[in-house]
Amino acid sequence: MRGILVVGHGSKVLEVNEKFKELIKILRKNTGEDVRGANLTLADPRLEEVIRSMYSEGFREITVIPYFLSNGSHVTEHIPRILKELESDLENLSFLLESSLLLNSLVIKAVEEKINNS
Repeated sequence: MRGILVVGHGSKVLEVNEKFKELIKILRKNTGEDVRGANLTLADPRLEEVIRSMYSEGFREITVIPYFLSNGSHVTEHIPRILKELESDLENLSFLLESSLLLNSLVIKAVEEKINNS
């Protein structure tokens, strides 16, 4: 079974975490997919916890979408390391790790909109 997991940073600020949860609800509604959300650090649910839960539900292929604006160390080092460890630990589990949102045309349009409306 294939799953989709959006990974955010997590924050000490409760409102930021609540907005991330809201994003996941919107993505579920708009795509019709069982999109899950996880945080890398600072807030629950954590990445490892969500993946283990998905695995116990029968997911064996998980597309991981980093909710980050750039391919910094979280996207290029931390998340891949966690995924590799879980692949080693959980039988027949595989991941497709997408890139960050940095050069996504819709992100560029959103920044253009901010520029044009300022």
